Amino acid sequence: MYISARTRLILEQLLMSHEPVATADLAEYMDVSERTIRRDLKEVEAVLGSYQLALERKDAKLSVFGSDASRQAFKWQLLDLSYNEFTPMERQQFILKTLLKENEPVKLIALANDLNVTISTVSSDLTKLEDELLGRAEIERKRGYGVKLMAEEVTKRALLSDLISKTGSKNSLFQLFQQQKQDEMEMLADERLLHVIDNALIQKVEANARSWRKDLAYEITDEAYLTLVVHISISVERMISGNYLQEMKPEQEYFRNFPEFTVAKELLAACLEMEPFVVPDGEALYVTMHIRGAKAQDETGIFSGNENVQAVTMAKRLISKVEAELGSSFQEASLLNGLTAHLRPALRRLDQNMRIHNPLIKTIKQDYPSLFQIVRVAFREIYQQTDVPDEEIGYLVLHFGAALLQKNERRVFSGLVVCSSGIGTSKMLATRLKQALPQLKDLHNVSLFEVLNHRNTRYFDVIVSTIDLGKVDFEYFLVSPMLTDREISQIEVFLKQKEIFVPQKAPAEQEEQMTLLEAVHRLEGQQEYANTVLAILKGFQVVPMDETQHDLEDTLRAVCMAMFEQERDIQVEILLRSLLEREKWSGFGIPETRLALFHVRNEFVHQPVFQIFSLQDAVEVPAMGGGNVAATTLLVLLAPEKLASQGLEVMSFISAMAIENEETTQLLESGNGKEITAFVISKLNQFLYDTRRK
Repeated sequence: MYISARTRLILEQLLMSHEPVATADLAEYMDVSERTIRRDLKEVEAVLGSYQLALERKDAKLSVFGSDASRQAFKWQLLDLSYNEFTPMERQQFILKTLLKENEPVKLIALANDLNVTISTVSSDLTKLEDELLGRAEIERKRGYGVKLMAEEVTKRALLSDLISKTGSKNSLFQLFQQQKQDEMEMLADERLLHVIDNALIQKVEANARSWRKDLAYEITDEAYLTLVVHISISVERMISGNYLQEMKPEQEYFRNFPEFTVAKELLAACLEMEPFVVPDGEALYVTMHIRGAKAQDETGIFSGNENVQAVTMAKRLISKVEAELGSSFQEASLLNGLTAHLRPALRRLDQNMRIHNPLIKTIKQDYPSLFQIVRVAFREIYQQTDVPDEEIGYLVLHFGAALLQKNERRVFSGLVVCSSGIGTSKMLATRLKQALPQLKDLHNVSLFEVLNHRNTRYFDVIVSTIDLGKVDFEYFLVSPMLTDREISQIEVFLKQKEIFVPQKAPAEQEEQMTLLEAVHRLEGQQEYANTVLAILKGFQVVPMDETQHDLEDTLRAVCMAMFEQERDIQVEILLRSLLEREKWSGFGIPETRLALFHVRNEFVHQPVFQIFSLQDAVEVPAMGGGNVAATTLLVLLAPEKLASQGLEVMSFISAMAIENEETTQLLESGNGKEITAFVISKLNQFLYDTRRK
């Protein structure tokens, strides 16, 4: 069957939307009149009718009526229908892709032939492209010469990434990672527009990235992993075609000290089948920035010293400002953990002017207009180094939106929530489900990779996903992240039917049975927590520094000597050099306090250490986020290079504890050794108690 380009776009919009779509919105989306849309509806009805579906019209709004099975089958067939027209947007994306891939000028006639349009149409599309690219790139046009895209290599890669985000289905890439059969992949991929990167190359890159991800001490989200694989694939593809990022700027040299820099070289070398030392530093830097910008799945985080404290500090200040605007308080622990987990990579992205794609930004602005504005103003007051894009603000709003919904949360059935867009999105969806359907007692958030390999899906009463899972052997509801009333009704009817036909499980049967291996791992984890806390308490001390030092280096030398008095295996000069080296990366002073947090993690540290030093006179310390702090209290955290994830979690807890609230800050600044020691003991005991209850 043949369908026109507009008919295909109308069908895609109707099938993707979870609510009726206004004809006015369709007209605006396709830049045509409503009359044109109404004229195309005859063809839309004909296509739907051949798949046992119907077009519903009500109050100038359109929706597709039919069984879920028919809708799903038609979605799979839609990309396989015959058509040869390009929409204006598709033409422009095709032209941009061609210009990005070609190093030499491209003739207008060649573009016109590829798109089956006139040269004047291509020329008009190029003008629209120039407007879109204004400030980022230029299109050079010369008679007899052709057209060529003029932009820096980094900009070209960013544009390639944007193209993949706009034209490529995330589900297609996830399925590609799962190594689906070729005939299935042909149904998932849009052959005319995707192919920005070769499928075989993406699979090769993903296989290498998967090995690296498996050995990580923490989990990154599927969304972050997908984005990272795309960026590495772009880097490899550009290098193969002879386009390199050769050198690093002098101000970027400190990136060499990050472990991610070595990882980046090894990943690129494995993908290109060469030795790591051959990989240009500029390429390693490009991938390093994206690795460091990947979002961790684990909200408790890993020990990352002042990065973690900076994220916690900003999260606390953001919560405080939003609470003041809303006149309402949040359940801070859950919200704080979520915001901190997001802000760590977000701050890296902002510092490096890295772009992020947020497919939910339009929906977030529509559903939370006032909250979006409040969070945007509050965050820009806190983070003043550079402009913060709305895409980043949108993710922060998701966390606050989920927290607002949890305030009235009610808690019979169990369910799986599948979401790839990050912690905030999955939390919001889970909270909305529990709020709208109180009979949902136990919800688990899982990633797409986890659910496709999940052997226990049959133990859950309902599975809800924001992603099309393709051909799977279990029932699930495909919903929007914001969960519409219609979707809630469908799930509610399903659960009512289940309640009638499926007897309620006994409480003992509902409990997850722990295997012997799982029990051993759990106890080993608890032991790691306890061992780390024990080592810290054994070496903890609050030391008054009576002698005045001239500068920061002298102060840190005195601190290292004081630590050496208690721990004789500490190597003073190496420790001092490590502290000063980390100073080049970012500040240590905690804003709006007289505290500074210094931290080191390397092979010369043998035991976790936490000590506090109270200075007689303040010393100027570079602050996190810029400026200086006049510090009178120095907090020093040392961690071995090889420390279990549980140990790193303890260290992260301590770094966050330092700026828990104003009372804690005042206590640490007081220098009162007896009270500070009692406080630290109490907090670490509470931490161990909480981990045992998990």
